[in-house]
Amino acid sequence: MATASRPDDITLGRYSAVARLLREIPQEFDFFQAVRLLERVFPTRAPVGRFVSPGKEVARFSAHASFPFPASQIQRIDWPPDGGEASPCVVINFMGLAGPLGVLPLYYTELIVERMRHRDYALQRFFDIFNHRMISLFYQAWEKYRFTIAYERGERDRFSHHLMDLIGLGTKRLENHLAVRDDSLLFYAGILSLHPRSAAALQRVLWDYFGVPVEIEQFVGAWHRLEEPDLCRFDRGTSESEQLGGGAIVGDEIWNQQSGVCIKLGPLGLNEYLDFLPSGTAFQPLRSLAKFVARGEIDFQVQLILKKDEVPPCELGISEAALGSSEAAAPRLGWTSWAKTQPSREDADDTIFGI
Repeated sequence: MATASRPDDITLGRYSAVARLLREIPQEFDFFQAVRLLERVFPTRAPVGRFVSPGKEVARFSAHASFPFPASQIQRIDWPPDGGEASPCVVINFMGLAGPLGVLPLYYTELIVERMRHRDYALQRFFDIFNHRMISLFYQAWEKYRFTIAYERGERDRFSHHLMDLIGLGTKRLENHLAVRDDSLLFYAGILSLHPRSAAALQRVLWDYFGVPVEIEQFVGAWHRLEEPDLCRFDRGTSESEQLGGGAIVGDEIWNQQSGVCIKLGPLGLNEYLDFLPSGTAFQPLRSLAKFVARGEIDFQVQLILKKDEVPPCELGISEAALGSSEAAAPRLGWTSWAKTQPSREDADDTIFGI
């Protein structure tokens, strides 16, 4: 039966193999790495050294009482029996009240060893009350300036917080309001901290994040609708929009050549192409990330380029069985339908929409 205390029953795939090694040969592990691994194996337990009951922490610590010089940092790890909910006990060699490297006179080590020969563990367990707290604080001192430890736990460490400040997401009200994870933007803090942000920066961020070729076309013009106060009316007498050669405009729209940018994605495979459509899973992350990089000051168009070898035939009345498990491949006018009688000679680049 799987329990929360047995590493060989943990479902975390990338930790299962190394957790099994920790169970079989703990002497081969560095102390700090072993504790880090235990925190990953038991993510629901409290980290060591916190103000909780020691039984709720990922591990208990004990100092090995002996006289020989230790050959490894960890003597052994006592795992709870099958079905037990207790924490593993890590027995260490390099510090403690007693033992070869203990702070107390060797007489106490002799006394503990003598009592344990008679199966009396009371003194050893009494010392371990202090050993556990002392070793826990030692581990906390080690991890204090190693920001990756808090990041592994999913906590907001100071270093990540400062990086969030650089990219403009350092306040509580701005957290987790994008369609992409805030943590995924930390990798691009060097680019996103620059002002103003360039088209090259946008290209590099999108290319790396989505893993597809990206090209940025600048100065893509677009029509913009005028607000009511800006319309040209001859019955007001005070508006600048009524002055010929000044602000008078015929119609309710103006052409702005420098207001837009076209994000060209591809050539893409068919599955990638479907993901970037407005109904796909990558559309909202693309929209959110592009507007964040541009700070909402630019209008975006997206042009999807589909590989010529993957342009699907347009078949009306196609059955669900022919579509497979997804309905996204069904012919849709302007998105996934091309009228062709022979294989395409060029990549399909006529899918353009705004975001």
